[in-house]
Amino acid sequence: MVEELKTVDTNTKTQLSLAAALFFSPLVQNMLKRNTRDITDKDKDFIHGYIKFGYITLFFWIIVIAAGVLNYLFALNILSIVYTVSIFILIFLLLISIVSILSDISLLRWGDRTIQTYTIEGNKKDIIFKYLPIYNIYLRYKAHSFEKPNWRIKESILLWMIFMMVSLSGSILVSSSILILIILRIAALMSDIDFLNTRIKQQLNKLFFKNPEEIIGYITGFIVYLGKSFVHIFTKMQPYSLEEEIAKEKESYGHIIDIKGNASIISEYILWILLTIWLVYITKLDFTVRTYYAWLGLLVTRYLVMAFQLKHLPHLPVAREIMLLVKAIGSLFKRKSFTK
Repeated sequence: MVEELKTVDTNTKTQLSLAAALFFSPLVQNMLKRNTRDITDKDKDFIHGYIKFGYITLFFWIIVIAAGVLNYLFALNILSIVYTVSIFILIFLLLISIVSILSDISLLRWGDRTIQTYTIEGNKKDIIFKYLPIYNIYLRYKAHSFEKPNWRIKESILLWMIFMMVSLSGSILVSSSILILIILRIAALMSDIDFLNTRIKQQLNKLFFKNPEEIIGYITGFIVYLGKSFVHIFTKMQPYSLEEEIAKEKESYGHIIDIKGNASIISEYILWILLTIWLVYITKLDFTVRTYYAWLGLLVTRYLVMAFQLKHLPHLPVAREIMLLVKAIGSLFKRKSFTK
């Protein structure tokens, strides 16, 4: 009798886990809440892992259907690629889940500890708004809370920055994959699944304080450090440490400047526009490639929102350095003219 009960319990665990992984996560979750099955707490934990995993497979199933229908109606290359990539990901996830269930392996676990999950407080629709490109910029600077920033908004800005940089490659497949990963991140958060632990979040949080442009400070700080180290060979001037130079550059890019009556910041943006036009001309970018529209559109709209809605702008990489060089040369000529 005991052996028979044990067999029934095991079959129930397997059946519910398979159902959860095969697009029926909401139904299985409701069954566990109603406590209509006689299963142990350990088996419930096992099934809960596949419920969370099932929401991911359900999400990709919806993408496959939506992309397939839209591709049939509009016949766009981007939709065809999203459809194909989503099918491969979905098949891979289903195979992993089925093999793991039949092998009695728990998913969404790391060693003996479950991956950090938590209940999202408040309205989950806020998550979607915080991850919307451009609108996340508006929310961040409108709140103007930099000492205690909203982590989700900050993370969304980082993710869309990665998407813009990847889109520069012109590869629709790569940019589509990044876009799917962003959507998957949003879906996971709405399903109370978070794969990032506190330590990783703290490290990402240090990348920039106010403006995402501060990340450029790691590059310019390193260049300045090399320059001062070279000068130090011929002079007695002591260079700052690499960390100090990076901190100084990040601080410069961390300013948000009032554009009213500020000719310097306006000059940076005019110069940046001219440089962009020149770059497009010499590289002969083919703007029939839609990923170019994606990165350029997001980038330009970001600064337009800050300029017209928030009346403040950050420094621009390259344009800022050129303006500093022009000012340095100008001040040098002024000094020479005074000495004559």
